[in-house]
Amino acid sequence: MSVVTEHCRWNTSVSGANGAPPLVLLHGFAQSLNSFAEFAPLLDRKFRVIRIDLPGHGQTQWSPSAVLDWPCLCANLLAAIEQLEPRSAHWFGYSQGGRVALMCALLAERRVKSLALLGASPGIADEQARALRRESDQLLGQNIVGRGMSWFAEYWEALPIFANQKFLAQGTRQLIRSERMSCTPAGLKFALDNYGTGTMPDRSHELARWAKPLMLAAGELDGTFVESNGLLAKASASRHLEHHVSSGAGHAAHLEQPRQFAKLLTSFIHAAEGFSS
Repeated sequence: MSVVTEHCRWNTSVSGANGAPPLVLLHGFAQSLNSFAEFAPLLDRKFRVIRIDLPGHGQTQWSPSAVLDWPCLCANLLAAIEQLEPRSAHWFGYSQGGRVALMCALLAERRVKSLALLGASPGIADEQARALRRESDQLLGQNIVGRGMSWFAEYWEALPIFANQKFLAQGTRQLIRSERMSCTPAGLKFALDNYGTGTMPDRSHELARWAKPLMLAAGELDGTFVESNGLLAKASASRHLEHHVSSGAGHAAHLEQPRQFAKLLTSFIHAAEGFSS
């Protein structure tokens, strides 16, 4: 199902029961809405699940002349979600999708009933470090275009944060690999250049002031985010905060342990529904 906004034609999928609480799922870098193929069915009975391909991924198309900086990206995504679901929704974002969910939530708080982030950065506070990351993201995009998707898939899978994924079931590993290989070099470069981590302003202070229900999650083996989430949790002003570390999981706990993480997310949202009512 396609949804058209000012700068994008979004590829979307909506499943689950009509009238159930809406839940937006946003995927990570080099994935698409199909990355939730094993995860979303675990949520369909309880929620109206909305999945969407972020620009540069899957089948979402963007205007070649558009510069999808953060305000433009978020405005277009929020407009797309509103066409699919007029009610405020619960939002879950993984990694890149978590950063996008956070930025949308801060831009349009009324559209977000609760916010759940897995392995997601709130931005890099140090300007020099952020500039270095931006250069690194741009170089990665250039390498993907120059060397191709096979090179990228091997490079990406060798990153330490994905090391434990080699122990996943073969079908899950094949799904993750096929997702990466289905991306295009130009699309990934576009995503890195326009809304990569290095382009994101630090939003840790704004997240700390977020008063609505908030879940901060990371895999036990994803030390960077275990530490950063702990600091964010201590500073949080949320009146309903859940801070979780998934035992034995790496960066993508929802893919590595889908049933356990689906139960965790479901419990959080049900509590958030009670909080907001």
